[in-house]
Amino acid sequence: MASSFVLTVFILFPLAIAAKSPPLPPFKSIYQFGDSLSDTGNLLRLPGGRMFYPADRLPYGETYFRKATGRFSDGRLIVDFIAAALNLPFIDAYLNANGSFAHGVNFAVAGATASDEDFFTERNISTSNFKPAISKQLEWFETHINKSANSKKSFEEDSLFIFGEFGGNDYFPFFRQGWSIEEARALVPHVVGTIIHGIKRIVRLGAKRILVPGPFPFGCLPSQLAASPSNASDFNGLGCVKAFNDFSSYHNRYLRRALSSLNREFSGEGVVIVYGDYEGAFLEILQKSSSFGFDKEWLHKACCGAGGNYHFDPTKPCGTNGTDVCPSPAHAMHWDGVHLTDASYHRISQIIIDQSISQLI
Repeated sequence: MASSFVLTVFILFPLAIAAKSPPLPPFKSIYQFGDSLSDTGNLLRLPGGRMFYPADRLPYGETYFRKATGRFSDGRLIVDFIAAALNLPFIDAYLNANGSFAHGVNFAVAGATASDEDFFTERNISTSNFKPAISKQLEWFETHINKSANSKKSFEEDSLFIFGEFGGNDYFPFFRQGWSIEEARALVPHVVGTIIHGIKRIVRLGAKRILVPGPFPFGCLPSQLAASPSNASDFNGLGCVKAFNDFSSYHNRYLRRALSSLNREFSGEGVVIVYGDYEGAFLEILQKSSSFGFDKEWLHKACCGAGGNYHFDPTKPCGTNGTDVCPSPAHAMHWDGVHLTDASYHRISQIIIDQSISQLI
């Protein structure tokens, strides 16, 4: 499937690599781990993989693919735009029996956590339909490389590993079951530690060039805005819930410090680990929305949804009865209230390519 879209991707992708941009590493493959921000079809194919947001049917995929592909967007994701910038085809989902893995594999699963299920049960947090966490995605990776005809060495220097984003699915079950933001801060060392442990595993398996994205600002998502009180003092100047943005920033600062330590640990081994500032890219676009081509009316609303100030109703997910799609998804930041539009992922990818991918040389 991926190869049939390659020419179209290169035509429609306004090149992020301008003359002033630094050169990109000559990667020949991409290995992606993560959740719904990067799932290109694993949950769609996972036995019993229930979808709250129905990315298995239109209007998901309507903008670019003209059909649903299991991506949680109206079109492409950041990993798709990164692949295009590197002159690679889209990276197929690991569970796609008909996928081509000549240029890498996507192990991400929507709903995935960093933490294993016992992390939640030990804290009396109920989870239903638990998705493959980091540990399971790493098992898939090991199975893949053990079956591959190529040796581990074949991807040491010319493969890009994207490890994440992880975190949001770890924290929100606690918020939904009554934990305060201050109580949830105590979880951050464990969640980040689990991410770091996963990175160490892929390094031991041969990874050399690793991008580690952090979460978007939680308080800017329409789903969170719709659930928050309407007191003006709870919001920042960008219209986002301050407390939740502070929390995601806390996670990202903790992650950055941990990655700095990890780089020092692997210094001299030819390993380069770079933080992917999804948070900063998102906020830059929000602050300069008009220059990025976004309509101010749709900066905080879900393009696909129903009702309310944020066009988001948790009882009516995008694509279900009673929902509709905004007039121009290309000028909206948010797709379904939790995930972003093809246009947003495009702009964010340009920033990440220029600021982060170029550091992996």
